[in-house]
Amino acid sequence: MNILLETIALQKIYKVGKIDVEALRGVNLRIRQGELLAIMGPSGCGKSTLMHVLGAMARPTSGKVMIDGENITGMTDNQLTAIRRKKIGFVFQKFNLLPTLTARANIEVAQHIHGQAAGSDHDQHLAKILQLLMIEEKMGRKPFELSGGEQQRVAVARAIANRPAILLADEPTGSLDSKNSEIVLNMFRELNRRFKQTTILVTHNPELVAYTDRVIEMRDGVVVSDNDPIPRDTESELVQPARSV
Repeated sequence: MNILLETIALQKIYKVGKIDVEALRGVNLRIRQGELLAIMGPSGCGKSTLMHVLGAMARPTSGKVMIDGENITGMTDNQLTAIRRKKIGFVFQKFNLLPTLTARANIEVAQHIHGQAAGSDHDQHLAKILQLLMIEEKMGRKPFELSGGEQQRVAVARAIANRPAILLADEPTGSLDSKNSEIVLNMFRELNRRFKQTTILVTHNPELVAYTDRVIEMRDGVVVSDNDPIPRDTESELVQPARSV
């Protein structure tokens, strides 16, 4: 299986006054195309910092981040912006929908920002997503007219409408009740199976384990466990480019 995302000796240090806070301490990961995995750990363990570095939203202090075999660590801000636009989708705990726009307009704004032109192919792809998420009939409503679970599903549709190779979800069920959490997690799994996008759920919620194929656990800025189903010695050591879905 192709290695889509890799970190090598990843370190991130924050300055807090005169104190250095080491959020990541030499993280090494290899994540394959199409995987559905969770990065777990308590607050302050470094998982959110890792997500921001993987998503090209923060630069590591040292080490490398490889996406599609390309080292993004030394890229300019403009180059990192292009990487995010082309290859990465984000889902956040607070939904981050524009309150004055309808659900459809929220998705269309994201498509415009990512340079996705309207057309039959894009329309068909979005129609499939909305059907899977069961929100086809909610597209004319504004966020305040939707339940929390429906808002999160719109946020998911917005994140994957542009077919990113990587979907990063930060505490995606943190603002949902148990029923809506189950619905959203089942949909993440179904979307991953259907569209083969590498999906990384960042959470402290142990219930997510049942919905993923792999769990990476962090403590104090390091990976302490990883139930990787494919041993490294069965893989090629070469990071190979993966094609976006």
